[in-house]
Amino acid sequence: MEMRRLLIGGRTVRSIETTARTRTEWFSVIWAAEQRRGNAASRADVPGRVLSEQLFSAPSDEAFIVWDADVPSAGHADPITWFAGNELRDPPPPIHKAVSLLRALSDEEFWPVIDALQGRLWDRSLSVAAGLLAQAPEEFILRWAQTAAVKALALADVLEAGGIGAFDEIHAIGAVVGKGQRAFDEVLSNADAFDSSWCTDNSAHVLTLASHAYERRTGMSADIHTAFQPRASEIGARSEAQVAERQKQRGIKSDAPDPVFRAARAVVRTRGALRERIVLVRDVEHSGRSLEDIAETGLAADESEILAGPEFAMQRAIGSWGGEAFAIKRRTTLSVPAYVEKYSSVPTVEARSGIQVRR
Repeated sequence: MEMRRLLIGGRTVRSIETTARTRTEWFSVIWAAEQRRGNAASRADVPGRVLSEQLFSAPSDEAFIVWDADVPSAGHADPITWFAGNELRDPPPPIHKAVSLLRALSDEEFWPVIDALQGRLWDRSLSVAAGLLAQAPEEFILRWAQTAAVKALALADVLEAGGIGAFDEIHAIGAVVGKGQRAFDEVLSNADAFDSSWCTDNSAHVLTLASHAYERRTGMSADIHTAFQPRASEIGARSEAQVAERQKQRGIKSDAPDPVFRAARAVVRTRGALRERIVLVRDVEHSGRSLEDIAETGLAADESEILAGPEFAMQRAIGSWGGEAFAIKRRTTLSVPAYVEKYSSVPTVEARSGIQVRR
């Protein structure tokens, strides 16, 4: 996706909400008036009590800073421990597993997992099959993923020659594999044997059973890169092109999407000082770069050293509407003034209200 580069600005407001045993700090982004749309968030929408706020203005590069403030003195001795403890952080990113060079399984090893589906491509049956596969050793799971990929590649050639459209192709491939060895062999010999009624909303998930099994087996999320991945990307690109062409033929204009941002937080050392920073990262395809890599580039843009993080806001994204971009939730019974003094970084130039903080 080609990224529109915009000059973007506004303010980030830090606020706090409390319960008897938790303190939650919010970082809310309020876009400048000329960039706000419709029901965009305003300062009145900020949750809780406002602690401080900071203006920002920058080109909307892949990542840009919206919060940059001194770490309180309580975090100077051990900034990593000071940074830790956020219950609303994203889980660790998936580990990358390249399996395209692994030896495929025999049919006797591969198909019993599919047989556990009993021809039903439902959430429950897929979970049963993944659970069965998860009982196998890790290497077997990865080889199973590559074997499914090899079978998917063979089906892609046959189904495309048979005239199936790119929009339906991944679901069709998953459905054929999910129906078992007999259906697979029949379609491989004759594309006309494919029955579109086999497809469900879940049929494509047959091809990712190994990822779910791997996570159950190891407790770690994995991005399993098989020999089918490049073909799947090519099918996806053709599908998008077909949809765009249909829209054009019907006179449907597709506007460029508004930018969507994910927020990432870190502690950095810059010019001898410890700073808490938050960057917004454009949530689009970045030529193979991960969001973590892009966030690190933005956080260390002035040659700062990242000491802790980046930590992403769990399941949060903002667009032209702005609003709560990041949250830090800690379990603590510290009084609110003591908590703010210990944990809340304050910009050098600030507009503070509510709780007074001793420095």
